[in-house]
Amino acid sequence: MNRNEAFRHLSARNFSEAERHFNIALAERQRTAPETFQLLAGLSEAQRQQGKLTEAEKTLNDASVLAESSNNQELKTRALDATADFQLHRGDHIGAERTLLQLEALEQQHKNPDNRRMSSAARKLGTALSKTGRHAEALKAFERSAHLAEAAHGPEHLETASALTELGAHYREAGQHQEAQRCLRRALKIHRATGGSDSAEATQNLFHLATSLAESGDVEGAAAEYERVLALRERQIGADRAQTAETQARLALIYLAGGRTSAARELLIHAIGVLDRGKGDPRLEFALETMAQVEDALHCPGEAARWRERAAESVAQRMPPPVPAASEDSTVLP
Repeated sequence: MNRNEAFRHLSARNFSEAERHFNIALAERQRTAPETFQLLAGLSEAQRQQGKLTEAEKTLNDASVLAESSNNQELKTRALDATADFQLHRGDHIGAERTLLQLEALEQQHKNPDNRRMSSAARKLGTALSKTGRHAEALKAFERSAHLAEAAHGPEHLETASALTELGAHYREAGQHQEAQRCLRRALKIHRATGGSDSAEATQNLFHLATSLAESGDVEGAAAEYERVLALRERQIGADRAQTAETQARLALIYLAGGRTSAARELLIHAIGVLDRGKGDPRLEFALETMAQVEDALHCPGEAARWRERAAESVAQRMPPPVPAASEDSTVLP
């Protein structure tokens, strides 16, 4: 009962209750190595999600030691996967890269490698590489992830759509807009077929597609898709307000280019009101700079300067504090 309750609470994101039931289940009786590993991995996840990183790391180490001593290749692979998740959560992207490469090498030793696991590992590796600035290598990893997802699940599966969405977003960031739009349209078709046109996943696809269209010069196409995104978000309960605000700011820039300054200003007032709650947000800076351009177009240089000052203040909040220069009299300790 405690084992089942632990995983039920973990799935429902009731992490403190999940942790309690995992601990009781582990103390109840002797279990097989795979059963114990599963409980330890679940406990580590519940602790990590509560921000108990020290406890989560210790629990994960116990699970990894158990997997290594059991000489069970499946458990070893799962331990590496859980370790990579922990490292990514902690921001140890170089460590996660090493772990994921180990996982891929171990999985390749199987007679029939698990394409689902390999696809997931490739996506995580792409994230780690992207975070360390190795964008070309990251893109290759996301391409591999999408290919493996389609091989494992089929061309119309949700996992395939998720991999295509991530790949499309990274193609967009790399400026490869034709490929980005191809991937995003495929993902959008799958998400509409499985979750409906109003689903959060379909809306996310539309947002990336609209941004790619704007960046590749298709202004009219981008405006139509951004407007569609905003209409969908109005009907969604619990929609991401910050991303809605970013959509409004991007659409405002298009309206400004088309001479629709009043419509652009109205969108930006709402967007800035939402984004201003998270100081140092690059999306806020984009909205503030766009508002300054609107005021320039309305021949209000004083207002434009005020908005640019606010943008500069937001940038300053994101910058690390300067390191004080050592004085000539300072003593350098060994």
